[in-house]
Amino acid sequence: MDAARIRVMVVDDSAVIRKIVTSTLLKEEDIEVVGTAASGREAISRFKELKPDVITLDVEMPDMTGIEAIPYIRQIDSRVPIIMFSTLTESGGKATLDALSAGATDYVTKPSSSTSVEASKEIIASSLASKIRALGQKRRRAVGAGSAYSGSPATHRPVPSSTPNTRFSAPTASGVRSTSSPLARPVAGEAKASSEQFDGARFRPTTHRPPSLILIGISTGGPNALGELLPALPANLPVPILIVQHMPATFTRLLAERLDAKSKLKVMEAKGGEVPRAGEVYIAPGEHHLVVTTNQRSELAIALDDSPPVNSCRPSVDTLFHSATRLGNRVMAIVMTGMGQDGYVGARELKAAGAEIVTQDEATSVVWGMPGYVTNAGLSEQVLPLNQIASYIVRRCNVPGTSDRSPAALPTNTHAPALGASTSSRSATSEIGGRRWH
Repeated sequence: MDAARIRVMVVDDSAVIRKIVTSTLLKEEDIEVVGTAASGREAISRFKELKPDVITLDVEMPDMTGIEAIPYIRQIDSRVPIIMFSTLTESGGKATLDALSAGATDYVTKPSSSTSVEASKEIIASSLASKIRALGQKRRRAVGAGSAYSGSPATHRPVPSSTPNTRFSAPTASGVRSTSSPLARPVAGEAKASSEQFDGARFRPTTHRPPSLILIGISTGGPNALGELLPALPANLPVPILIVQHMPATFTRLLAERLDAKSKLKVMEAKGGEVPRAGEVYIAPGEHHLVVTTNQRSELAIALDDSPPVNSCRPSVDTLFHSATRLGNRVMAIVMTGMGQDGYVGARELKAAGAEIVTQDEATSVVWGMPGYVTNAGLSEQVLPLNQIASYIVRRCNVPGTSDRSPAALPTNTHAPALGASTSSRSATSEIGGRRWH
C-alpha cells in the first residue's frame, strides 16, 4: 500500500464493471483501489475498514441502491467524495440528480452496453480518473488540515437488515438531507457553519455600473451550488442569467426543471432564438454551445452552436463568455466550482472588454479548478463564498426594494459605453431584460 496514492473503493453490483473500473484505475500511478463492494449495504459495512479517500458508487443495485446508501456513508464521514456511476438516459439523469441531492459529490456516465471493453476503459480513464484525482487531492489536503475521517460508533446509524428492494428513509440525526429533497445541500451543518463564518463579509470596491446580463460558468459540484444560488435570488431580479453547466444532454433539461420548481426566477433549458428577459435563467443544453447574438430586430438573443468542443467541453464556458465580449461593461461573469480551466480565456477577454468578473472561493468549491485559474490570474474582482454570491448579485443589480448599504459600493460609472457597444468605435442596438440600448 502506497500512502501517497489516492485510495478508492469501487462499488457496483456488476462484476464486469468492477473489473473494468479496477483494472483501468490500477494503471494510474497515483490511484490505488483498496477494495470493492457489490451493493450499497456492503459499501457501508466496508467503508470504515477501508477508509477510502474516494468512493465510486453505482446508482442501481439490488438490496440497497447507491442513493439509499449515501446518507449512511455521510453519517460515517460527511466529507468523503462520492462519485456516482449513472447511465446516459432520462432515468439515469433523474437518478443522478437525486444522488447529488442526497449528498453525492459528482458523477460519471457509464459506457453504453454496446461499447467494447477497450473503449469502455478509455472512457473510464478519461472521465473517472481525472475526477478521482481532483477530488482525492482536495480530500487529502482537508485531512492534512485536520478534517480527518470522522466516523464514530456513537453517531453511526446501524445499517438496516437485509430486505431486498426495500427503500430506506435517510438518517436525519446529524442533519443529513433526505433523498426526497432535490438539490439540497448534503450536510445542513456545513451550510450553517459557512453562513456563520461569512456573516458581515464586506465586498471589494467596484466602479462597474450595475450589470444588464449575468453569465455563469460552472461544472463539478454545480447542480447543488446552483440549487443554493438561484433560489436565493428574488423574482424581481432586473437582469437575465445565462448558465453553462457541464452536463450531458437530457441531464441539463432535468436540472433546469428542478431548479425552476424551487426558484422564484423562471429557469429553463435554452432552445435557441430566445430574447432573454429580466428574471429569466437559461441553461445551455448538453452537447450544444450557448452563445449571445443579435436577432433581426437588433435585440440581444440566445443561439445554440454545434461547433466542436472547447476545452473538451460542449457546452463551453469560454464559448459563452467570448460571445458576450462586445457587450463590455454591461456583463457580470461568474465562474463557480468546477474542474479544469474552462472559462479562463473567456474571462480574460471579458475583463479586457470592461466586464466585471466574480469567482467562487476555494473553501466552498467542490473543486477549485475553473474559479482558481481565473482568480490566480488576477482577473476576479470579487472572490466570494457560495452563500454570498446571491447577496452580491442583488446588491450589484440594484434590485427594487433593496439598497446597497455596503461601504464598499462606489458610485456608478456614468461614462461606461452603452450595451451593444464594443471597446472599439463599433456600436449596436440590443435589448436585455426588456430594455433597449443604443
